[in-house]
Amino acid sequence: MTEVAAADSGDSARARLGAALRELLDVVVRADAPDDVLADAAEQLDALRSRLAAHGQAPEQMLDFSAIRRELSLVGGRAHPVGPQIEFVATDHGSVGTTVIGPVFEGGPGLVHGGILALLLDHAMGHAAVTAGYAAMTTELTLRFHRPTHLGRPVQVTARLDGKTGRTLRLSGEIAIDGTTSVEASGVFVTLTGANVASIFGADRA
Repeated sequence: MTEVAAADSGDSARARLGAALRELLDVVVRADAPDDVLADAAEQLDALRSRLAAHGQAPEQMLDFSAIRRELSLVGGRAHPVGPQIEFVATDHGSVGTTVIGPVFEGGPGLVHGGILALLLDHAMGHAAVTAGYAAMTTELTLRFHRPTHLGRPVQVTARLDGKTGRTLRLSGEIAIDGTTSVEASGVFVTLTGANVASIFGADRA
C-alpha cells in the first residue's frame, strides 16, 4: 500500500475517496482474479465513473490555492487517487519526510520506479525552497542512483537549500532506506516574480 496511514473518520469525503482509490489500485496491479471477476469490477468502476461525472467538474477557481487544492496535490494530497502519501516537515536545514511506496509505483520487480523517486526529490526540494521563504520552480534536476530502492519499506526523503545567487537557488537531497542512501539529487530552481506567475498561471494568480 502507498498509505502511510489509512484515512480516518475525520478526513474529508474527498480524502476518504482518495484513500479508497489508492488502496484499490494497489490491489488491481497485483490481482489474480479470473476474467469474469475483472470484467465485473470494470463494469462497476465504469458505473461509478459515470455517477461522479454526472456532477460535472468543479470550477477551477474553487480548486486553486485552497484546502481542496492541497488535498489534491500529486505528492501527499490525501484526496489524490494515485499520489504517494508523504508529508514533508521543515527542519533546521531544509525538509524531510518518510513514506512507504507500494506496488502501483513498481519499476523493476520489487523496486520503486526511478521516476517516482525523482518526483519525491523534486517535491522535497520545492518544499525546502518554500520553507526558506522562496516561491520557485525547477529548472534542472540531476539524480544519481546508488542502489535499488525497494517497495514496501520506509524511505526517508530529505532536501536542503545549499545556496542562492540572484534568483537562482541550488538545492540537494537524498533518499535513504534502512539508513543507507539509495539516491542523491541536486537541483537548480529559479524564484518566481509576479510576471512569471502571470505568464505561466494567468494574470489573476499573479
